Amino acid sequence: MSVFLEWLSRPAGRALVAAVAMVYTSGVVTPGLTRAQTRLESTTAPLASDYRVGPSDHIYLSVPQRPDLNRQLVVGEDGNVNLPLVGNVQVRGLNKVEIESKLLQSLREYYPSVNKVEVTITQAMSNVIFVSGEVRFPGKYSFPENVNVWEAIREAGGPVPTAMLSSVRVVQDRSRGGASMLVDVQSAIESGTVQTLPILRPGDTVIVPGAEESYTGTSGVNVTGQVVKPGNYRLTGRQDLMGAILMAGGPNDRANLSSVRLIRPQGEERAETFKIDVNKFLQKGDMASNPKLKAGDTIDVGRKTFSGRDVSLILSFVTALGTLVLLYYTIQNEASRSKN
Repeated sequence: MSVFLEWLSRPAGRALVAAVAMVYTSGVVTPGLTRAQTRLESTTAPLASDYRVGPSDHIYLSVPQRPDLNRQLVVGEDGNVNLPLVGNVQVRGLNKVEIESKLLQSLREYYPSVNKVEVTITQAMSNVIFVSGEVRFPGKYSFPENVNVWEAIREAGGPVPTAMLSSVRVVQDRSRGGASMLVDVQSAIESGTVQTLPILRPGDTVIVPGAEESYTGTSGVNVTGQVVKPGNYRLTGRQDLMGAILMAGGPNDRANLSSVRLIRPQGEERAETFKIDVNKFLQKGDMASNPKLKAGDTIDVGRKTFSGRDVSLILSFVTALGTLVLLYYTIQNEASRSKN
């Protein structure tokens, strides 16, 4: 152990430890920090002038005539802020101008020289919206101003490929009855009218459902293999092969669209299998490579021999193994030198 510690104190030892730490940080720590920053950004945007404060909001009070009264205030659960000598002042539901007026009136009763106060809402923590379901980062988000359904979904990283934006559910906060409604966000996006979507209020919950996965009727198709969400999906209208793949969340990073099998039942005892290169449809518009489906069809999306992810994992493993081997032989050489 003493030889190892002595080796760590040398330049070669410190360099290798730093290299191992760098690999670990870039592969494990950095993605976590990136995700954390996504959630924090919502509290740093400029506040709307009519923003009305609520519990947990942070307010900075500046009193030009009495700098000793300058301070950070936090709105309590009861909606009050506490001022020296004055005591509690109710500010829940007030905007910046209204808060300044009320605080000035309260302070003048005890500090007659005060004729002006300035208020800055430094952190808007009360306008909390919950976003769950098929979004990249489900969770609780604080917004500095009122937002609509699409803006909340976008703040949560946006919808994942399996999201069904045509049936987004909005649940009101229980303090306002807890009612829920369905919102067709997809239509608003396609028509360019997202600004008309319902405005959310503090405590509301937005639930983004996933595409239907458990259909068990007779008018369905099975989608298996390298898709995001394999399953049985309802076949509606003139559904084609690519449409079914997209209903299953689309191809994953291991999918080989040039090797897709369509298995079609021919009676109760046999089935016919077609091998289809969907890339011909995507790249050349070959309609024969995107056939119409029939109830009972099964689509199997093939797998690549190697994907970019496989190569990345192999390179990471080789790099880590090489670092450990180099570390081992360096320690052995240092130990041999110490003995000599």
